[in-house]
Amino acid sequence: MLSTRKGSVSSLGGRLLWCLLAGLASWPGIGSAQSPEHASPVEMKSPTLPEKLPMDAAVSWALQNNPELAAIRQQRGVAEAAVVIARTYPFNPTWTNKLFAVSGPPGVTNRVATEQRVDLQLELHGQRGYRMQAASAALSRTEWEIAVQEELLALRVVRAFNAVLYYDAKLKLGEQMVRDNADTAAKVGDLTTKGVFKPADVFLARSEVDSSRALLGAARVAQAKAVQDFRRALGITKERFSLQGNLDIPPPGGELDKLVAVALERRPDLRARQLAIQETDARLQLAVADRLGNPTIGPDYEYNETRDNFIGAQIQLPLPVFNRRRGEILQREAERDRAAFDLRNNEVIIRQEVQAALEHLARARAWAETYRKEVLPNLESSLKNVQDLIAQGGVPILSVIDIQRKLLKARDDYLAVLYDLSQAQADLAYAVGDPSLAIVP
Repeated sequence: MLSTRKGSVSSLGGRLLWCLLAGLASWPGIGSAQSPEHASPVEMKSPTLPEKLPMDAAVSWALQNNPELAAIRQQRGVAEAAVVIARTYPFNPTWTNKLFAVSGPPGVTNRVATEQRVDLQLELHGQRGYRMQAASAALSRTEWEIAVQEELLALRVVRAFNAVLYYDAKLKLGEQMVRDNADTAAKVGDLTTKGVFKPADVFLARSEVDSSRALLGAARVAQAKAVQDFRRALGITKERFSLQGNLDIPPPGGELDKLVAVALERRPDLRARQLAIQETDARLQLAVADRLGNPTIGPDYEYNETRDNFIGAQIQLPLPVFNRRRGEILQREAERDRAAFDLRNNEVIIRQEVQAALEHLARARAWAETYRKEVLPNLESSLKNVQDLIAQGGVPILSVIDIQRKLLKARDDYLAVLYDLSQAQADLAYAVGDPSLAIVP
């Protein structure tokens, strides 16, 4: 949790993100950003984004400077104000001034009579304490909800970062494919003049070059879209950057039961629902305390038509005969019960998400290992052997093109596997409530 409330970091499970910010405070353009507490939104200057941007620095920069998150964090001020409102008691007194024009028999000596009254409403059933409990729980719940948004933003940056790496690699792979096909076409052209291949083979090799070039356009469009999504996650527009990192990330450790226990301890959305139960229970107690109403007392002064002075006190006591606020109490009970069911449902979802993320991660990693150790080495060996036979004319050009296509497809699939692996790791980080599982320093 990156809340501004003092002392709430350790209890809100946000030590990771705070450490991220502290460790990168010296990064150019990050640690020097002006704090919102010391400058108005109009006065604050846009911080400078580092040109070389590793993943952890990107996450820290977004947590500090993303305008969408900055707007969400202002909700804490609203919740703090609600605590001030709940603490305000006694209420303001009410002054009543009555003036009477008097006419009558000769005994009337004062033609303007008056009555002065001050009323003060009292709470005798502990309503102030219940209001404070509800407002304090709402403040803590708001902090946890902000922590949810911070965690979502951190993982959104991680996913967007990996997407840019993935589409950058796909674009480079497409450019490499064009170069390889061009080299093959040049070799076939040379060998055709020597009688090794037929003229039709030259046209076939050149058509493969044109086909590979046509694929580059789609790769460039996808890469540009990934960059734009990353800019949106950071909250930037035209700043230039160069990402530092790769898709091949180390696997996280941990067993299912242990990770579920960590998730039940760290997940900010679960903590928010736990506090929602406290908040709704305090509101229920407040509704029960208000069912009898509040008395009003105060001094009373009267100056009548014969110039007599009356000084005393008055009390107004509501009589809960026809309305004991049963409807309001039932509403608060339903809200508390719903909060309890939401908490139970959230616990089940957390267990499901951790289990699904672990299974996804295991399958993706096994898939990646198959490509790394078997598929790619075998295809690269086959292509090398075929290329060695080209000069001898012992292999048709279609076989060479076919193996090149298969190798290219395998490399592209391997990139997709690595990208899927990074997404699975981000899923696990979200399920556990620990973004560090997906952040590669």
